[in-house]
Parts: sequence; C-alpha cells; structure tokens
Amino acid sequence: MKKLLSIILATGIIGASTLTPFTNVEAASITTAESLVKTAEQHAGALKWQISYELTKEIKYPDMKIFNLTKDAYLNAKKEIAKVSVKDKLILEKRLEENVGIHYTRAMGYIDAITSGKKIVEKANQYNALYAENPTSDVTEKSYHELSSEIRKQAILLYRVYGKSTRDAILKEYKTPGEKALQSTKYVITAKMNLDELDKLITKNADQKTVETHVVGFFDLLDVIENDETAADLYYAYYDIIRKDTNFLAKEKEISEFFKKSTEYANAEDLDALMGLYSKEFPDYDSLKENMETTFKDMDVKYETLGLEVQYIVDGTALVIHDEKSTIDEKDELEHTYIYILEKDEEGNWKYLDAFIESDESDVE
Repeated sequence: MKKLLSIILATGIIGASTLTPFTNVEAASITTAESLVKTAEQHAGALKWQISYELTKEIKYPDMKIFNLTKDAYLNAKKEIAKVSVKDKLILEKRLEENVGIHYTRAMGYIDAITSGKKIVEKANQYNALYAENPTSDVTEKSYHELSSEIRKQAILLYRVYGKSTRDAILKEYKTPGEKALQSTKYVITAKMNLDELDKLITKNADQKTVETHVVGFFDLLDVIENDETAADLYYAYYDIIRKDTNFLAKEKEISEFFKKSTEYANAEDLDALMGLYSKEFPDYDSLKENMETTFKDMDVKYETLGLEVQYIVDGTALVIHDEKSTIDEKDELEHTYIYILEKDEEGNWKYLDAFIESDESDVE
C-alpha cells in the first residue's frame, strides 16, 4: 500500500512538473503575440492615413518606411499567433486582420495602382512622341497597344483601391491623360491595324468578299481622320497593299481599258458608242445624249487622259480618279479632275454610274 501511494504521489509530482513549463510557455506566447499585434496596430494606424486621399489631398506613394514597418509587424504577429491556443488564436487573428491586415492590403492596392499609373504616364508620353514623329509606323502602333494594355491593367488594380474619392483621384491623375492620348488617335491606329490585316489577307489569298470588307472598313476610317497628311500616308500604304491583290489588278486593267475606249469614242464623236458606256442610272441620263450632241456640234474638243487612279473596287462598284485635259478648237486647254463611280452591269461590263468634279477648271498656258 505504501508502495502504491508512493507511486501515485510520484506520478502526481512528475505530472505537475511536466505540465508547468508548457503552461508558462503558452502564457508567454500569448503575451508576445498580443504585444506584436499591438505594435502592428500602431504602425497600421499611421499607414491608414498615408493612403487616404481625403487627408493627403494628393496621389503619392505612402511613406515606405511606415509601410515596411507595418508589413513586418503584421507578418511577425501572424507567425506568433500561430503558436497560441485555438481560442486565443481566433481572437488575435480577428483583431490583427481588422486593425492591421485590412490597412496593409489596402496600402498594397494603393501602391500598385500608383505604380501602374506612373507607367501609364510614361507610356503615354512615349506614345505621343512616337505618334508626333510618325503616326502610321509599326513602332507607333506597338506603343499604342502597350499603353492600352497598361490602362486595362490599372482598371483591374483600381478595384483594390479603397475609397471612391481615392480611386477617382488616381483616375484623374493617371488614366485620363492616357485615355486622352488613345482616344485622339484611335482612328489612325485602327486604320493602320486594318491595313496590316488587309495585307495578311491578300498574302493568304483570302476570299474576295473578306478582302473587300476590310477595304470598306479602311475607307470608313479614312473619312473620319482629320489630319490630311496622316490620311494621305495611310492611303499611300493602302495603294501599295491593294495592288498585291491579283483580283484587284485584273479589274483595274479592265477599268483602264474602259477609260481608253471612252476617250476614243469622245474624240471620234461616236455618240452611240459613248452613250453605251453610261448606266441608265447616271444622273440626268435622259438629257445626256442631247448635251453630248450639242457639245460635239458647237465645239471641236479633243480629250487626253493625264492620270487614272482606281481607289477601290467593292462588290462590282469602283471609285476612280480621272485627270483629263480638254483641248477646245485646237487652242484653249482645260484640265479637270473627275471622280467617277463605275458599276458592272449584268453582262459584266463597266458603266459610268455617277461623276463629280474634284477641282475647278483653270486655263493652262
């Protein structure tokens, strides 16, 4: 019995001596964790106002020393909290996240948005410089896409920025200037992209309908480009690209022959043959023959083609610029630039559908 009691007492003593150190360690850990949480809260309290636009009234990086102190304190506290009991752990974790983690996370979002914003400004300046030098170059187009990509990236980052007033201030500071650069030049760059795609389609021998759709899209864009010099550069690029298309070249040759016949008929005063080149949809078609007949009767006019340029051929309709010289009674010379719209009839023959005078007549000495 004494032996058993001794064993029990000995066991009790051993148990007490074994449990006491762990209880002390846990208590110490809780104290350390609370202390670290408190330190983190102090730093986070300072950081909170560093990222408040309503307080600072300017968009700038927070004091990175305060940010890093908050970050280190937050991570150290999390590490120490992991050592305490479940009950205490839940209490301290909740306190840490509500008072520190939220401000640390918001600060990271704020810093990332500013970093992206500064990149937007840098890329916008680079793009504006390239555009001013050469609006239609490949390098300029590449810079446009890089700027556009950075703006889209910042739109995602802005969702992480706390406070509407802060988000609006960042937009005004960085995104608005970048978007202005894109908006003011989007038609030029889109037209350039259209030409790049048109070139690829022609190289791949794409079907004619697809090619013509891109041609129509290009000229629609060209109409809204305000800078004449830029529009001309784009058109010259188109001029070279479209003449890689064998279908276009074949039809261009047909149109060249059409104008050659038209000039021959006019110089020969062959009224019926000349009328055969006009669509019945031509403006004032009913009086056209009479007007031509009067001209042939009253004047001796000889016509000469100075230049011919087929701008586009789409769905059986062509836009043609025709520079022509008229010599009247072998002495007076007039030069005209006409814009013609031609259309193929059911038999596949080109016909005059409409005509406009591009420039005023002027005497040539």
